[in-house]
Amino acid sequence: MWSTLMHRFGRFPFFTLDKRQWMKNVISQEVEKGRSVVMFYVDIVKLTEVENRYGDVIAKRVLHIFERIMPAVSRHVFEIRGKILAIQKLWGDDFAIYVSFSGTVNEEDCRMLSIHFQEQAEKQLNRQVSFVNREELRVHIGYASLPGQDIVKEMYMSVKRAVHMAKYGITSEKYTNVTQFHKLLAEENVHMHFMPIIHLPDGETLGWEALARGPIDSPFATPSMLFNYAEETDTVFRLEHICRKRALEQLRYLKPHQKLFINLDPRAIDDPFLLRGEVFSLFEHYGLNPHNVVFEITERHAISNYTVFRKIIEEYRKKGYLIAVDDAGAGYSSLESITEIYPDFIKLDMSLIRNVDVDPIKQALLETFVQFADKVSCKIIAEGIETQRELETLMEVGVTYGQGYFLGRPDKGMTHVSGQAMNFLGFMQEKRTSEQGEPLIFTPAMSEILAKTICVEKHAKVRRVHEIFEQNQRIESIVVLEEGEPIGLIMRFQIYQILGGQYGIALYYERPISQIMNANPLTAYKDDKLDEVARRAMARDTYHLYDVVIITGEENEYIGIVTVQSLLDKMASIKLEMATSANPLTGLPGNVQIERELNKRIKQRESQLVIYCDLDRFKWFNDRYGFEVGDQIIVRTANLLKEAVKHYGSTSDFVGHIGGDDFIVITQASCAQELISFLLDAFSPYFADIYEKRRMGDGSVLSMSMAGVRLIAGKYENVEAIAERAAHVKKLAKEQAGTVFLDDWEFRSDEVHQSQV
Repeated sequence: MWSTLMHRFGRFPFFTLDKRQWMKNVISQEVEKGRSVVMFYVDIVKLTEVENRYGDVIAKRVLHIFERIMPAVSRHVFEIRGKILAIQKLWGDDFAIYVSFSGTVNEEDCRMLSIHFQEQAEKQLNRQVSFVNREELRVHIGYASLPGQDIVKEMYMSVKRAVHMAKYGITSEKYTNVTQFHKLLAEENVHMHFMPIIHLPDGETLGWEALARGPIDSPFATPSMLFNYAEETDTVFRLEHICRKRALEQLRYLKPHQKLFINLDPRAIDDPFLLRGEVFSLFEHYGLNPHNVVFEITERHAISNYTVFRKIIEEYRKKGYLIAVDDAGAGYSSLESITEIYPDFIKLDMSLIRNVDVDPIKQALLETFVQFADKVSCKIIAEGIETQRELETLMEVGVTYGQGYFLGRPDKGMTHVSGQAMNFLGFMQEKRTSEQGEPLIFTPAMSEILAKTICVEKHAKVRRVHEIFEQNQRIESIVVLEEGEPIGLIMRFQIYQILGGQYGIALYYERPISQIMNANPLTAYKDDKLDEVARRAMARDTYHLYDVVIITGEENEYIGIVTVQSLLDKMASIKLEMATSANPLTGLPGNVQIERELNKRIKQRESQLVIYCDLDRFKWFNDRYGFEVGDQIIVRTANLLKEAVKHYGSTSDFVGHIGGDDFIVITQASCAQELISFLLDAFSPYFADIYEKRRMGDGSVLSMSMAGVRLIAGKYENVEAIAERAAHVKKLAKEQAGTVFLDDWEFRSDEVHQSQV
């Protein structure tokens, strides 16, 4: 049979799929000689229709004629420039012609040879096929080069590529674009733009999403066209692999707390480069770790097998990568993806964000997402924010992170939030600060709940750290030091997770701990307030949420650690204490917290003013009009003091309820004048509706006596001294009619600075 075929087709062999090894050797020899090998794929267009219309006999006859004319046409066309190595019958009417050329052969040469072959083959075929009532038979042709690096793989891939090219027609624009696309893949001519993702409460950049772009002056400039051609040519994995490599090249520009968001198509998720490749040496080189990378599972295509998919996702998690579900609210199965993947981030599709400021249904849906994310310790990112009103609405419903053209457009570099958006976010931050009530919780410094753990130097081997954990089952964390200063942290569960991977021990066991430690742990100064540190701790990524907090001293030296459990326990006890000591009627801090606050203020250097407020003739009003009116007056007075502090005081101001009709306000000296002026002007009108409702026609009105005590550094040693001074000033204020403020400032014997209405 083989000799018959050789005789039939002349100087070059005609072979079938079972002779691929022989063809591999032939191609290898040609490549070693410095020649270029190109595979030309040809088939008859719609031969199946010929069979359906005219029968199997006619179709076989057409195929027989095509096989007979192909060698002559091939010699006539291809041997002008090269040498035909062989013709391979693939299946049915599909053939591959392998041609060797001296030196290099470019795309245009291959294209012109293909057009010439197509014209000659169609001419010969239609001349020899004689059945009537038919359309002209057409021939498809495509081509692909074989570099000779992995010939078996190239033979397979070249057929796939040539088939895609052939179906568009060699002279069509689509064919040209497909050719350019394959060249783009071969040259990895893809670059990345980066869009900032912003932490909306403070305008800080959480990270950047990497967005692929093709060459500017090409059909692939936009990501939609780029990935459309990848899907049409079945090269999604190849394109995504290139995009990920390009994105990870930018790791050098990340800070330890920032993230790089990279899209990951479910069909191309199992990438050895990310799980077992050289990417880990990049992390090591730039002082980062996989926790700096967030893979966005795109919703462009449905996930067909969640069991397998979930196993691969777990492999990424074991390496330390974070996971986001992209396009939530659109696509095929975003809600199912969320329940199956347990993502660290949920990215809301722009279709939910567009015009959200005027759409109450979208607002309600967003609120549901926010509440859900809060319950499962996940973070929400809103995509596609394009207007200030959309941004404001998102912040009002509690969305923490966002991206979009209003915040910052994608660009080649690591861009930051736009000036317009930053100004607005700054305004919103000031607004939130001004709307916050007075500090009601006395919180101790971090030094009060310190604990100790084992420390190692950064050059300590991972093996040694693992041994320490094995020998000390009670410790959950080890701090990494450099000359006494903390530079990293490793938690027990993290090292076991890393070493428990398939190649964990082989890769890391004899390496320095600095290569796998968390290089950006949460640190706090020993005098930082517990509530602020707790807030920062609970705002961390889920992966590091329960890492200990490292406490440092004045010279940034290591002092100790605080566990999240101890933070939360202490905060709970403080809130419980506040609940038991706060005044039940007004909810303001009671005497225990007032005394603590005064003791704290005595030690501060800033000049402050303590205002003791006492309602005049309150007992008379309470006895005459009843306890209900009396309680209403007390609550109304508390609200007035809080309103004064809110609008005219500072964020550190304090309002307390001593008991009965006695209150205390502590404010900064710089705010005192405006705050007091407001109280003097607003007090009487504040109770007008009570007078009218109770028909108090006897002319009796409430008034308040206020005594101011200036706190200057070193002036008072204890709370008793302040109270004694305030009692003296308040006695003088009580002697004045109406609402009065007296200040102890610049007292000279009985001389008092006073204001009165």
